[in-house]
This record gives sequence, C-alpha cells and structure tokens, in this order.
Amino acid sequence: MSDTAADVRAPARRAAGMPRSAIREIMALAAGRPEVIHLEVGEPDHGTPDHIIEAAFQAARDGYTRYTANNGLPGLRELIARRQQARTGLACTADQVVVTVGAVGALYTALMSVMDAGDEILLPDPGWPNYEAIVRLGDGVPVRYRLNPDNGFLPDVEEISRAVTPRTKAILINSPGNPTGAVFPREVMNELGNLANRTGLYVISDEIYEDILFDGLAHVSAFETVPPDRVLIVSGVSKSYAMTGWRLGHLICPPDLVGLPIKLQEPIVSCASAISQKAAEAALSGPQNIVEDGRRIFQRRRDILVEVFVDSPALPVRPNGAFYGLVRIPPDAATGLEFAKRFLVEENVATVPGETFGEETRRFVRVAFTCSDNDLRTGLTKLRHFLER
Repeated sequence: MSDTAADVRAPARRAAGMPRSAIREIMALAAGRPEVIHLEVGEPDHGTPDHIIEAAFQAARDGYTRYTANNGLPGLRELIARRQQARTGLACTADQVVVTVGAVGALYTALMSVMDAGDEILLPDPGWPNYEAIVRLGDGVPVRYRLNPDNGFLPDVEEISRAVTPRTKAILINSPGNPTGAVFPREVMNELGNLANRTGLYVISDEIYEDILFDGLAHVSAFETVPPDRVLIVSGVSKSYAMTGWRLGHLICPPDLVGLPIKLQEPIVSCASAISQKAAEAALSGPQNIVEDGRRIFQRRRDILVEVFVDSPALPVRPNGAFYGLVRIPPDAATGLEFAKRFLVEENVATVPGETFGEETRRFVRVAFTCSDNDLRTGLTKLRHFLER
C-alpha cells in the first residue's frame, strides 16, 4: 500500500486532533476514589420533580415511543414559544422553535446552520470548551474574545468589534456564564445588538442558565436586543428543572432561517426523545416553584463560596448567575490540570482546571456549587487552605 493510500485510510485527523475535555478527565479520575467532594460537576444535585417523571411514564403508556417531527412535538414548541414571548414581550411562534437533543444539540445545529468551512466564529475566552470543539468539527475558525476578570468577566464590545473581519460570520455569547458566573447587563446586551446590526453578524446566545440569577438581577435575552433576523437563542430544561439526563434542549431561530436547523436534525439525531419531550411539556406547563426553589439553593451556595473566600484575592469576581465560580491558583503551579489533580489526590476534592475554558483562565480552577451545603463548605475550605499552603 502506498503512503498516500495509507494516509487516506487513516482515522479522521479532525476527530483525532480534538483534545479530551479536562472536565471529563477530572470526573474520570474522581470516579475511582471513595468519598470525593464533587465541585467539578455542572448539574443540579436535586432530582427531577415527581410530576415531570410521572408525565414521562404516562407518555410511554400512551404510546409516545415513536419518532416525532424533526423539530419536535407541536405542543412543546408552542409552550417554548409562549414562554419566550412572555419573558421578552416580543413575538415568538412555535414555527421558530426546534427541539433538540440537549442544549448542546441546539448549539451544534445553530452553528452548522450559519457556518461554512473557513468562516470565523467569535467565541468567549473563557468559555465552555464544546463551543470551540463544534466550530472545529465544522471546519470553522474559532477566534477568541476576552472576558477579563478585571472587568467582572464581561465583554469589551469595542475590543470585539476590532476582531471582526470579512470572514467573521457569528459571535457566540453566554449569559449567565459558564465558567464565569457573569451576567451581562442590558447595556452590554444593547452594545452587542448594535454590533450585530452594524456588521450583519449572527448572534448565537447560549441562555441555558437564564433562570439562575442572584441578588435580584434580571436576565436580558439577546432576543430583546439583537435584530430578529440575526439572533439564535439556545436554551432548554436541563438546568432550570433538574433534567440534565433527559437530554432536551431547544433552539429559537429567525423565521427565514429555521428550515436549516430542522433539516439538520435528520442526519444528526432525527429527533429528540418523544418521552423526554412530553416530560418537558409537563415541566413548562406545571408548577414553576421548582425553578425558584433551585435558584434560591444556588444563591445560598454562592454565598457560601463568597463567605469562604471573603478576604482572599483568590476569588476576584463574585458570581451573579449560573452555579460556578472561578478561583485563582498560585503562579508557581505548573498547570491548572496538574493543580487540580494534585488537589484531588491530596484532599479528595474535585475541581476543573481553568485552561479547559481558555487562556484567560489558565491560572484558575472552576468550582461548581452543586453539591450539599456541608460538602461545599468543606471542599471550599480545603481549597482555600490548600492555596494558602
């Protein structure tokens, strides 16, 4: 066999070149250890409410065990559209909604709907690592914009505008943010809307943490500030209703674009689980106290984080939303990953190294306040003592 033929028949370089998520690496290391305090897991620790679970059982009994339309059940899409319209005061129809397999499915579909090979996509640094992975899988070019801790991890829109080139197709934003806990105020969202209007960029807004805000802050959706033909909203039921394992997200699209993500569903996933969709209908139409109850739990735990690090420069930014905080590690630590591994081995507490989110947080670890109050306080206290040693 010639060298050329051997190269053609080798495994895909694109997939092989993708780095493994450091989040999963730490989770795998922690899984083999007893009595670990898990500060690495980004999902609610309380279970899915009983009425949602019962709705899923009933759906199975009623025969919702078959394919649905690519864009999801009409009743669920209607509920999502009504929810968006009620929150923003702007028109949204069920025809603009595509139900996806998790919010990551919505992100993938959104990016694939607007991005061609070689197009530049502006991504936050720090930002969830799957953003860059999806762009690279689509042969796009990820271009990072800074979320500076000295600016509360908020974007500098003037700095972003200087990064726009003729090849820039879209900007991806995330508020409330993972891993930063930052919440973009209305003035920043207005500036981003003006940028999209000026440049014609698409704005893909990851709003999966939209219900988890603290201290009376309000969520400002890109749906309110970006021209309606340029905005794609990503969200779902995972975080608000403790349904991460149900794998149910959604994408809200401009009416003229929605045909593309619907078409993309077929070769990727066909459709989301019918049973999960019926469970999501129960979540959105049933009692909403679970959402506020969860928000209060996470605010209380955010307060524990702030209390433990109250007089320490290791916590430069107070999280205002989501359920994450970024803690600065010493400058003499080899890497964030080595620090996180050593901390896990020596103190039995799992955290996520900051470099998995970008260069801006290479000297940080991310902590998720999604475990019990007692475990959280113990784990954070161990982290502070470990840092001070």
